[in-house]
Amino acid sequence: MQQNTSSSTEPVRVQVSDELSVLTRGGPWAAGEAHYLFHEIFTHDDYLKDLPRLPPDAVVVDAGANIGLFALRIAQACPEARLVVVEPVPSTCALLRLNLDGLAVDEVDIREVALGESSGRTVLTAYTHLSANSTGRPHEKPASWVAAMRSAQPDQATADEMLSTSAVEVDVVRLSQVLPRHLSRIDLVKVDVEGAELEVLRGIDDQDWPRIAAVVVEVHDVDSRLAEVERLLTRHGFSCTVRVPAMMSPDLQHYIVTAQATDHSKATTVD
Repeated sequence: MQQNTSSSTEPVRVQVSDELSVLTRGGPWAAGEAHYLFHEIFTHDDYLKDLPRLPPDAVVVDAGANIGLFALRIAQACPEARLVVVEPVPSTCALLRLNLDGLAVDEVDIREVALGESSGRTVLTAYTHLSANSTGRPHEKPASWVAAMRSAQPDQATADEMLSTSAVEVDVVRLSQVLPRHLSRIDLVKVDVEGAELEVLRGIDDQDWPRIAAVVVEVHDVDSRLAEVERLLTRHGFSCTVRVPAMMSPDLQHYIVTAQATDHSKATTVD
């Protein structure tokens, strides 16, 4: 029997746990991705598990926010948080805004831009049904991932639809351009940008690094990128731990790098 691949342009609500539902694109694959992201972010706590507990009023920058599940995780842990969430794909950012509307934290600043080493414009490959995989480097998608995704579908046409993409031109800014200027401490910068992680980190100005207490970054280790990310973070005064995400095969060469500032005298957040 052929799978129903119809998807509505209207958002649909997906219950990802007994306590939480989110809006995402209609159709079977976006709903499945929402469940995957929930387990990655909430069940396995992949981004936070190697960090000390964040303060209730933590300042957190979420680079690669997708539909907002990590921001919702921060709101759960830090009820007085101040959030900067960044998502460049317009259709995904629209869902992000809906999911964070009325979020019970002190402040949410949503930026619909891509992040890079320098400002400008770029073209992203946006996955229609698997928005968390949208990327500026489609050629880096592991062949084993593509093959596995295809093999799970009943026929080639269904697989083609599941993996369908569109080209989206977006603005690019440096990460320092979205950091809160009036705060002397940023508790966490989370980076999950599907291959652009090194360029995003290079977009932090030298004078901003001392304000950052911790960085968590997902790295796709292509062309020794993991080692370069570790060197950059170490050079700026961080100690790093590296592990494979809980739900990901080591063969895909994706890693979570958790970096904590070694200077514990960093200033606290001020108004």
